[in-house]
Amino acid sequence: MTATALLERLAARPDRFPGALMLAGPDASLLEIEAMRLAARLLCPGDDPGAACGSCRRALALLHPDLMWISPEGVQIRVDRIREAITFGAGRPYEASRRVAVIVRAELLGPEAANALLKSLEEPGSHLHWILTTSRPEALPSTIISRCAVAPIPARTRAERVAGGRARGLSEEDAEDAATFSIDPSSEEPDLLVQARNRRTMILAALDASLKSRSLTPLIMLAEELGRADPAHGRLLAELLADAAVAGSGASDVVRHRLVAGATREIGRHFPAEALQRAALLATDAPPDNRRGNRRLHFERVLLDLFRARHSD
Repeated sequence: MTATALLERLAARPDRFPGALMLAGPDASLLEIEAMRLAARLLCPGDDPGAACGSCRRALALLHPDLMWISPEGVQIRVDRIREAITFGAGRPYEASRRVAVIVRAELLGPEAANALLKSLEEPGSHLHWILTTSRPEALPSTIISRCAVAPIPARTRAERVAGGRARGLSEEDAEDAATFSIDPSSEEPDLLVQARNRRTMILAALDASLKSRSLTPLIMLAEELGRADPAHGRLLAELLADAAVAGSGASDVVRHRLVAGATREIGRHFPAEALQRAALLATDAPPDNRRGNRRLHFERVLLDLFRARHSD
């Protein structure tokens, strides 16, 4: 049984639905979607819930009077929001037979907020259901987890993520790259995709310039840039090197960055596959910040080893 089918089965029997349910998995946006669907299902007065139902439409738009949606404000979920939710849950439903309080990204509950929530999770009452989502359950206090029924939600396949991006109005190429970079199509930061593509272009341009000039200088400049940048840049370098190793051997259909498969194939043609694989693995082992190791020197080593493998003959 799929995770979605299991949740549907749970929601179909509200009388048996847990007082506190935690949805846990690596895809934060998918967890929010499933939490929204569950809330709509629990609040629906009919036997055949769906988007055509007025109650469901309002719940999916977060406008239902018996639904409270709590998300982080800044870097934390504030205790006063949890207290509001507890007060909300203690009241009688306006139009549904129950109330639902959803806490998304529950790993960002502050200590005071988590403590305030404990008793209500344990004894939510007859009219209230809590739904929590988290992509990092290990960051939550064990006391919170122990009071919830936990439903693991696996990540969507790449094809599902691409389809989801198209459904939200993205072009085929944008949906493809949003899936590649694990960017939520509904993100309120529209420049994320542009920024990710710019990082990728920078890395590919440096590798290409070094190939054409037979010079180490573009790689040294790239290492300096990666040393200053956040860890996502280093992971991207590793992905592109791994793609080059695969594409260079003629298996372009399995590369991660499909929209630049031609560029990674060209790189793969000029470097030994073993050297590219070794460099990709080493790139993933970069220090997380300069307090724990010199990041620039680390990437210089990765790229210098690759350069030497190319020109060792």
